Amino acid sequence: MINSTTDIIVNGLDLKRIWAVLDSIKADDKGDIANPGYRATVEWDSGFHSTTHTTDGQVVLSDEPKRYGGEEMGATPEDLLLAAVGACLVNTYIAALSAARIHVESLRMNVSGRVNFRTAFGLEAGTPGYENIKIVVDIQTDAPEEKVIALMEKVFPTAPIPDTIMRPVPIDVEIVHHAEATATHAS
Repeated sequence: MINSTTDIIVNGLDLKRIWAVLDSIKADDKGDIANPGYRATVEWDSGFHSTTHTTDGQVVLSDEPKRYGGEEMGATPEDLLLAAVGACLVNTYIAALSAARIHVESLRMNVSGRVNFRTAFGLEAGTPGYENIKIVVDIQTDAPEEKVIALMEKVFPTAPIPDTIMRPVPIDVEIVHHAEATATHAS
């Protein structure tokens, strides 16, 4: 319930709650609010289908399209990466715009790119990931265009997911192999 005398709601965000989060980050710069850990457990189901359980208990299904041998039972890993970039930017932009008291009527991210599957399938040397990622932001607000663009350009570098993929981030892979159990037969 919104209490109009105490709550400050802009674009669906309670700014007092956001300010409280900011105060928590300032008060404990090494704590779980300022430096949260995230975890995803991805379990192979069958074929290219997998099920991911995220930090907060969300379930995400992943698969490949039929044209690549999958069953289309979930989003592709490539689509999930684009969705993560777009969702992170939506959150970053809406937080900054709301803090500036700019009311957003609509905000849409069109995030796209091409992946080099010739390299991914081992047919040629090169980089198998996205060649580039293009983002088109379609926004309607009650503020002048120049103000909105300047604010969005200012906060873009603070978006964690785009930042993560734009710089080299080490990935530490530890493989724990379990040999297949063999049946023992009594003689």
